[in-house]
Amino acid sequence: MRRKPGRKMDVKRFAPAIPGLFTFGNLICGLFAILHAMGPKPLSAVWFIILGAFLDAMDGKVARIAKADSSIGIELDSLADFTTFGIAPVALMHAVGLFSLRDWRLAVGILYTVAGSYRLARFNLSAQCSREDYFCGLPIPAAAVAIASSLVFINDVWPPIEGRGVLGGIALLAWLMISQVKYPKKISIAKISRTLKILLIIPILILILGLILYPSYLIYPMVMIYIVYGFVKEIIAVLSGRYGEDDVDIQSEDNG
Repeated sequence: MRRKPGRKMDVKRFAPAIPGLFTFGNLICGLFAILHAMGPKPLSAVWFIILGAFLDAMDGKVARIAKADSSIGIELDSLADFTTFGIAPVALMHAVGLFSLRDWRLAVGILYTVAGSYRLARFNLSAQCSREDYFCGLPIPAAAVAIASSLVFINDVWPPIEGRGVLGGIALLAWLMISQVKYPKKISIAKISRTLKILLIIPILILILGLILYPSYLIYPMVMIYIVYGFVKEIIAVLSGRYGEDDVDIQSEDNG
């Protein structure tokens, strides 16, 4: 039996919904992270936060491929990000005993949540200091993954989890989120020679295998390398007098 032309399924009609699946997946990860943080095994929340970060990275890529960017998609993405990366990490901090509800250290959790909400709002409303190749300020998924992965890393390497050092690092992450420090969106390999690219295949495969087998040992060092890289690069730019050159280039392009 032949299908009538009018009943042929139009795949393009469903393209805008595909990024939404990743966005809602991120939101559900945030919900499960909060629920696990309130349960008997709070460190299980770590993996939902990390999975949420992966889904958040994918929904942007899928939206660009499907050409399905929309205002409602941007708002939903922010709500999902705030749940998974703004609220769930603070619930996890409380669950592992970094602070209590009657402790002054709760201020660090509040500071992180406020900074994260400001970071998301600024990202949505302003293109200041941002280009296709870098973020202005530390992205909130990176901050959340740093917090979550640090807890399992410390728990596996040198338990127990102590509050002072971790809370100090969280306060620094809050500042980096609302700062003007530039963080790269992707690693450019265009300038790398073909021979070097071939030589990098084996180390990259080993790294991927290591992430699968030993995620609690590798995720935290990797995200910290990214965070420290952006911070040190910004300090070097300030000391060398090159700070703000990219912003001047942006203004020149806009005026041109």
